[in-house]
Amino acid sequence: MIKKRFIAALCAVSMFTGSAYAANIADFPDATGHWAYDALSNAVADGYLNGSDGKLNPNSSLTAAQMAVILNRVLHTSDTSRVYPNISQAEWYSNDANMAVSAGFLPVDGSLNINNSVTRGEVFKALVNAFGLAEADPSIESVKKFNDWDKMTLDQRRAAAVLIDKGILNGSDNGGLNPNNSISRAEFMTLLYRILDSGLVKIHASWNEEQTEETTDTPETSQQEQTTDTTETSQEGETTDVNTDENQDTQEETTEQPTIQEPEQPAQQIAPVLMFADGDISALSKDNTYNTVVLSGKVPEIPQSYWDKIEMARLVINTTGSDVMLDNNTSLKADTIVIGSGNGAVTLDGQITKKVEITGSGRTINLNGVKLDNLAISGINNTVVIDSASSIGNMTVQVCATNNIITVDGSVTNANVNANYTKVNGNGKITNTVLKGSHCEIAEISESFDDSGVDNGLEGVQISLNTPKVPAGGQLVATVTLTGVDKPKTVSAQWYYEGSADAAFANSAMQLTEGKTSTYRKTITFEKYMKLWHNVKFVITYKNTVTEQIETLAITGDVEIENYPASHYLPDASEVLAKVHPYYYSSNTDYTQDEKTVFVNAKGYSSKTQYLIWVSRSAQMVNVFEGSQWNWKLIHEFQCATGKSSSPTPIGVTEVTYKQTGWFTSSYTCRPVVRFYPGTGYAFHSRLYYPGTNKLKDPSIGFPVSAGCVRMLDEGIYWLYNNIPSGTTVVIY
Repeated sequence: MIKKRFIAALCAVSMFTGSAYAANIADFPDATGHWAYDALSNAVADGYLNGSDGKLNPNSSLTAAQMAVILNRVLHTSDTSRVYPNISQAEWYSNDANMAVSAGFLPVDGSLNINNSVTRGEVFKALVNAFGLAEADPSIESVKKFNDWDKMTLDQRRAAAVLIDKGILNGSDNGGLNPNNSISRAEFMTLLYRILDSGLVKIHASWNEEQTEETTDTPETSQQEQTTDTTETSQEGETTDVNTDENQDTQEETTEQPTIQEPEQPAQQIAPVLMFADGDISALSKDNTYNTVVLSGKVPEIPQSYWDKIEMARLVINTTGSDVMLDNNTSLKADTIVIGSGNGAVTLDGQITKKVEITGSGRTINLNGVKLDNLAISGINNTVVIDSASSIGNMTVQVCATNNIITVDGSVTNANVNANYTKVNGNGKITNTVLKGSHCEIAEISESFDDSGVDNGLEGVQISLNTPKVPAGGQLVATVTLTGVDKPKTVSAQWYYEGSADAAFANSAMQLTEGKTSTYRKTITFEKYMKLWHNVKFVITYKNTVTEQIETLAITGDVEIENYPASHYLPDASEVLAKVHPYYYSSNTDYTQDEKTVFVNAKGYSSKTQYLIWVSRSAQMVNVFEGSQWNWKLIHEFQCATGKSSSPTPIGVTEVTYKQTGWFTSSYTCRPVVRFYPGTGYAFHSRLYYPGTNKLKDPSIGFPVSAGCVRMLDEGIYWLYNNIPSGTTVVIY
C-alpha cells in the first residue's frame, strides 16, 4: 500500500488527532494482525479513526453517522447550509450530518437513517459524491457482470459502475457486489484508501494548524454510541473488495491495489482527478491539460481570462456555502461541466462548454445563453432554468433523477424524460419529447410528444381474493381478480399453498390485463384431526421496462375447511367387535380411542347416568365415556390391574353401587373405594399401601394381579371417586 500523508508542495494536508484519542496503531490491540491493518494504521495516523476505550472495532458495522464523521475529516468540510432531515440537533452527530448533507454525500431527502448500519450500496454512492467521481450517464455494463447487480437501486448501480471502472471496486468470490450487506469499519477504510492512495484522486488544500486544532474534538462515535466489536472475523467474505477466512482476521488482501495509468505530461504527472478542497486553485496552470478537476468546499476565486484558458476534460462543481458563476471570461475551460454534490446556485453564462451533467441534488442551476450538445441530469430535487437565449441539442433526465423541475424558455431539440415526478414548464420550444417517467407534468411546448413508453409498473393494480369455504370431501378453490391495470403487460405469477410455491401453478408469462383472473385448485386430504384453515397466497412480479426494478404485488388469505363429523373416521363396527376380547396376554396392546368408541356404541350399552365405564381386561385399562346410548364419547383412559388368573374380575355388565373413603385392615390400606357388582366385594380402589401410611406395599399395575377388584393409580381412582355417581354402568370385558 502506498504510504502518503498529503504533504507534497501542492498538497499540504495536516490531518488532525485530538489529545483525547491515541494516534498510534499500536494503541489498538484489536488491529494487530487484522487483514486490513495497513488501512487501519493509515486511518489512525491520518486522524480519520479515533476508536473508543482503546479499541478500533474494525469488524463492527459502520453507521451512516460514523461514515459522515470520517468523510468530513477527510475533506475538512465545514459548511452547514443544509440541515439533515428527521434528526435531533442535540445528537452528537448532528453537526457532522449537516455538513455531510451540505457537501452532498448524505442524501438531501434524509432517506438514509443516520443511526443504522450503512449498506455497501449506500457507501458506493457516498464515495463517488464525496470525491466528485459521479457521472450522469456511466455505462453499467461492468456492473452487470456481477450476479447481484439487479439488487441495487439505479443510483447505486451508477456509483458502482464508476468505482469498478476506476479500479476501486473488485467484487467478491461469490460473484457479487453485495450491495445490501452492511459494511464494516475496516472494509470502509479499505475502500477509502484505495481512492486516496491509488493515485486516482489527489487532494490540494492548505489547512493550517489553527484550523486543525479547532477540529480535533469530534470522535467518529460518541461515548453513548461507542461501537462494540461483536464480530470476531471480518465480514469481507460477504463483500467485494477483500477476501478473508471467516475464522481468521489475519488473511491478506487477495487483490492488489489498483494502478491508475497516468498520461504523460509536459511538466509533471497529474492525477486523473485533482480535488481542490479549500478554495485555492492557484496550483492549476494553463500549461497543463487536466482530466478531471473537482472544486470542493469553499468556492474559489476563479481567475478571469478570455484568452488564456486552463483546459480540462471535466470540471466538477462540488462547492458549498455560496453561489458559483462561470462565464466566457472565466479562465477555466472544460469539455464537460458537472454540477455535482454540494449546495448553492450554479450559473453558467455563455458558450463556455458543450456538455453539462447535473449529478448533485437539491441544487439550483441557471443556464443563460448556453449552446449545449448535451444536458444530462441524474440528481434529484434540482431546479434547472434554461433561459430564452439558450439552446440544447439533447436533454436527458435519467431514470434515477426524480423530482426535478426544469424550466425551458429556450429551445431543446430532443428531450428524453425518464424519471418519475419530473416537471417541465416554460415558454420555450422542445422539438421532440419522449416521456417514460410516471407522474410527470410536461408543459405543452413540444412539437412532437411520445408518452407510449411510460411504464407505471404495478402501481394502482389491486388484487382481490375469493376463498369460499371448502365442504367436506371438496376441493380447495381460490380465485384472484386483478383490477386497476393501466395497460397490458407481461408478469410472472405464482400461487403458494401453506407457505410453499406450488410448481403446478406458476406462470412466468402471464398477460396482465384489466379484470384478469387466476384460479388455484388443491385436492385436500381429509383426516380426522386435520387443520381447518389453510393458507394460500398469490404473487405477481414485474420488471419495470423503464427503471429495470423488480416490482412485487401479493395477496394472502385463509381458506376454511369443513371436515367430516368424527363418526366418519371411526373404524368398521364388525371389525372392532371381532377384535375386542377379554383375555389378557403380555403381548396385548391397547385399543385405539376410535376402536373403544365404536365398541361401546356398537354394543348398545346404556347407563342411568351420563357416564359409562368399560374395564378392558385384555388391555388392563379403565375407559370412561360420557354421553348416552349410541352416542358415547371417550373422555378418560386410566391404567389398571384386574384380578389374577386364579381370581379374575368377572366379565359382565353391572353398575356402581356406592363409595367408601377406603379400606383399612391390619395388612394393608387402600383408598378411596368405588363399589360395583351389588352385594359383592368387588370394587375400584387404589393400589395397596402399608396400613395407615402413604407408602406403597404393592406398586403392581398394568397386568392382572388383584384378588378380583380393579386396582388403579391414585389419579384414576380419585377421579372416579369424585366424579362418577352411583348407578353408572360398568362393563367388564
